[in-house]
Amino acid sequence: MSRISYVNGKYCEHNNSYVHIEDRGYQFADGVYELIPFFQDKAFLLDKHLLRLNKNLSEMKIENIYSNDEWRSYINKLTSYYDYTNFYVYIQVSRGAPKHEEEVLRQHHYYNEMEPTIFMYVSEINLLPEDKIRKGFSCVTLDDLRWGMCNIKSISLAYNALAKNYAKEREAFETVFVKKGIITEGSSSNIFIVKDNVFYTPQLNNYVLPGITRGYVIEEIKTLDYQIQEIDISIDMLEKADEAFLTNSTQFLVPISSLNKKIIGSGQAGKYSCELYEKFKKSFNWCYNFFYNNCDCCNWKNNGWKSF
Repeated sequence: MSRISYVNGKYCEHNNSYVHIEDRGYQFADGVYELIPFFQDKAFLLDKHLLRLNKNLSEMKIENIYSNDEWRSYINKLTSYYDYTNFYVYIQVSRGAPKHEEEVLRQHHYYNEMEPTIFMYVSEINLLPEDKIRKGFSCVTLDDLRWGMCNIKSISLAYNALAKNYAKEREAFETVFVKKGIITEGSSSNIFIVKDNVFYTPQLNNYVLPGITRGYVIEEIKTLDYQIQEIDISIDMLEKADEAFLTNSTQFLVPISSLNKKIIGSGQAGKYSCELYEKFKKSFNWCYNFFYNNCDCCNWKNNGWKSF
């Protein structure tokens, strides 16, 4: 399969996709991104992802030059080059590069007449095996030293990358950020806990990204008539939780079995985590094997559909 990407209105070979050396996304991390998952070749919560993209661009004072219909059209054409079943579309929009020549090339201030740089690419999602989901995953904690606008999906992810590697070096799945004793989020995820049959998740603020999957899970919890509270969660609350799990766009829900090598709850996926996970799969009418790209009982691989 030839890998095709999108750069500023053109579809081109991925290895020949470039942006200008002076692009402010490259020099200042001056931009935002969005990641849209597709499961069973179907976009998941696309409108909500586009709404967040538009809001983040507005917060960064970067013009969104495409309407939602145009975004859908460009995404649809890009995904048509691929025959993946589970995958994501990565979108990045930077403020762009200055078009005029100046003696000083790198200026912290920007010019209002700059045109955004937009690129998109597609990558396959490797879903976690269900047996590992049910066993749960280990996490570690780290002081949250990120900038103060983490509610924006900024491309400034240096500390997130360091934190993710911090977890990897300790054979953990995720690093959970802690600020002044309070849990904020994971390096690439939101977090939930369950205690005495009540769900809790950190309340939204400038250190917590309003995750699209996070919002979806909150609504699903309410649909199941369970209680959910958005509050400050201390490390102690997380350590003493009956169960805990992470949410993100590519894996949906990932149970936490331990934190800093201390067992959480039963030390495996809890009943509520499993219930939400199963409900998510059933909402797409997936059999387990198809969900993991290995279906012998259905013939959907070449007969799926795209839906926006």
